[in-house]
Amino acid sequence: MQEEMKKIIVSLLAATVLAGFSSCSDDDKTVPSVMIDQNTVTSVAKPGEVVFHWTRPTNPDYYYIKVKFYDPARGVIVKNASAYADSIAIDGLYAKYGKIDFQFSGVSRDGGETTPFTVSAQAGAVPATVKDAGLGEAIAMTGNGDVWTDSHEVSEGPLSNLFDGKTSTIFHMLWSSPSPFPHYLVLDLKKEVSGVMFHYICRNHNNKDNPKQITVFGSNEFNQSLDALGSATELTVLSDLPGTKGASYESPHIVSVTPFRYLWLRIDSSTSGSDWVALSELSVTEVLTTISDPENEK
Repeated sequence: MQEEMKKIIVSLLAATVLAGFSSCSDDDKTVPSVMIDQNTVTSVAKPGEVVFHWTRPTNPDYYYIKVKFYDPARGVIVKNASAYADSIAIDGLYAKYGKIDFQFSGVSRDGGETTPFTVSAQAGAVPATVKDAGLGEAIAMTGNGDVWTDSHEVSEGPLSNLFDGKTSTIFHMLWSSPSPFPHYLVLDLKKEVSGVMFHYICRNHNNKDNPKQITVFGSNEFNQSLDALGSATELTVLSDLPGTKGASYESPHIVSVTPFRYLWLRIDSSTSGSDWVALSELSVTEVLTTISDPENEK
C-alpha cells in the first residue's frame, strides 16, 4: 500500500514539474520588437481579393507576418507572409462581404507574437462568368427590315439574298463609289440572347472579295448613324478568315455575360484588298448559356 502511494506522489510531482516547465516556456517566448508600421499599410482591391502593401523595416526581428480575419463563408482564416515580404494577397473574397477587419501581427521563430493591429479593406467584385451550354435554335432572318448595312451595291442584289438558301444569289457591298473599311452588317435577332454562332458562304467568284477580319459586337440599341455602336459590347475579333472563292466559314460560339438583341458584324478588311466584300449566304444560330454571378448569389 505504501509503495502504491509513493508511486502516485511521484507521478503527481512529475506532472507538476512538467506543467511548470511548460508554463515557463510559454512565458519565455520572444515577442518581436521591430514590427511593420501600421501607418505604412495600404490596400488595393482586385476582383475577389485584397492586396496589402507595407514598408518593410530595416532590421525586422519577426519571423513572419500573420494576417488573421473572418471570412463569412469559410470562418477564421490565417495567412502568413515571410520577413522578407512587403506585401500579401488575400484571395477567395467577394465585394458583397463589405469591409473586413484584417489583424496584422509579427511572429517570432519560437511563436512569440506582437499585439495585433487592424486594417479594414474590401475586395473588388468578382465578375460574372458565362458558360457555353450548346447550340439552340436557328434564328430566322429574312433581310427585309431585320438586317442593315452601311454599304450596299443595289445592282448586286438585296440583303434578302443572304437568307434565300441559294449560293447563286449574292449580296455585294458598294464597289461603284466605295468608302474605306470598316463596314457593317447589323442583324436584329428579335430577342435578347447571350450567345450566337454565325455561318456565311462567300461569293463564288475569282475576285475573292471575302471578309478577312470581322469584329463582333452585341447591343440592345441600334440606329443607322452608328451612334449605338458606342454602347455596344465587343464580343470577339475573328482574324485570318478564309480567302478562297466560295469559302464557307462557321464562327466559334460567341457568348456574353450581357444579353444583346443586335448582332454587329463590323467587317474590318477583305482578303482581296478591296473596300468591299461579297457574300451569298448568312445564317445565325443561338448559343445557349449558363451564367454564374457569385456577387449576387446568397
